[in-house]
Amino acid sequence: MATGNRAGDRSDGLSVAQQERIEHTVSLCRSQNGLDVSVLVGDLNTATEGFREAAETLHAALGERAHSAVLVVVAPGQRKVEVVTGPSARRRVPDRVAALAVLSMTSAFGGGDLAGGVIDGLRQMADAAGKRPGIPAPPEPSSTAVVAHH
Repeated sequence: MATGNRAGDRSDGLSVAQQERIEHTVSLCRSQNGLDVSVLVGDLNTATEGFREAAETLHAALGERAHSAVLVVVAPGQRKVEVVTGPSARRRVPDRVAALAVLSMTSAFGGGDLAGGVIDGLRQMADAAGKRPGIPAPPEPSSTAVVAHH
């Protein structure tokens, strides 16, 4: 998870250990379910577009991966969560599954568990997607999980 922080710094309420737990869950989604998942925790710059549109722009920035990728955007300061799926990923993670995962995440967030909520939502989507052959991690500099600062 790229944070741009020194070790031990907190970013958007996530400790290094919590970031690592999210990264581990993303890796499991890839290896056990073959689901190409990316997570961004951080507020989005929505000065020129709405939140959903900003999340879709980030999803499109995944390039060739976007068609089969799932992007989870959690913006704690904006109190928003968005799941964007590419057309191929949507067959495995339909909108109703994504909506249930968001509901699960927001329930955990309401109880103060940001990392646990993200992890629960990822697991829910991975369970719904079923087991498929693992996929390799994306090439650097792309990260599987990112904490943004805006």
